[in-house]
Amino acid sequence: MKCAQADTFIHAYVDGELAGVDRDSYEQHLLECDACSHACRLQGRFKAAVRGHLSRPPLPPHLKRRIEEALALAPAIRRRFIWHSYPRLVPAAAAAVVLVAVLGAARSHRAPLVLEQALRTYHAAMPMDVVDSNCSSIANWFRGKVDFAVPCPRNARAIQGARLVNVQDRFGAYLVYQVPSGHRVTLMVFMPEDETLDGGRRRVVGDRDVYFGSGRGASTAAYRDRDGLVHVVTSDVDEDTLGHLVEAALYEQRN
Repeated sequence: MKCAQADTFIHAYVDGELAGVDRDSYEQHLLECDACSHACRLQGRFKAAVRGHLSRPPLPPHLKRRIEEALALAPAIRRRFIWHSYPRLVPAAAAAVVLVAVLGAARSHRAPLVLEQALRTYHAAMPMDVVDSNCSSIANWFRGKVDFAVPCPRNARAIQGARLVNVQDRFGAYLVYQVPSGHRVTLMVFMPEDETLDGGRRRVVGDRDVYFGSGRGASTAAYRDRDGLVHVVTSDVDEDTLGHLVEAALYEQRN
């Protein structure tokens, strides 16, 4: 990717709308080009400043009422089983069910998507929305932007900043800090809906099921805390060392 092409992607990338091959190519270009990386960070901070000063507008009561009334008056969808009209499709449908079951079993051995996102974001050096060494100030910045209280990592030696991230279809918090050993660590926190953290390599750490993944010289681990929040911790250490960091964080949360 050339700089001219990268310039057309900058807004989509900062807004979290770039995906797939385009995102991978753009992030690779950022690793190789200091000028485009600087422009991306500058654009990210500008948009973060705008978002930080704008409150989220509430849904107008009359609009909510109109939507609820429209849904209540909508006619029920009459379901009709397709095999009543197309009996020849029954064998094909049965084969499709078997195929989905096989693919589902294969996917159960893959790392959860949040682990893949955490590893990708760790290597991308994302621009921060807020830069502050005080974790309490960062937690306060997230108020009204996410639907949960952002926890402060107690094993952090130096907080470097934080930003809003999109985790599937909801907002999450993303913090960057250093631990006493000097390694850079990122923490992605979000409130899940109904997805499960199956896949990856499961280990029991403390009293939690923790799912590990790795790639490009970094390891990541995901677990749920007692409040239901999902924590995804990533660092450039091996899996065992990351497990010790997670264990220390869980111990501090219990005490």
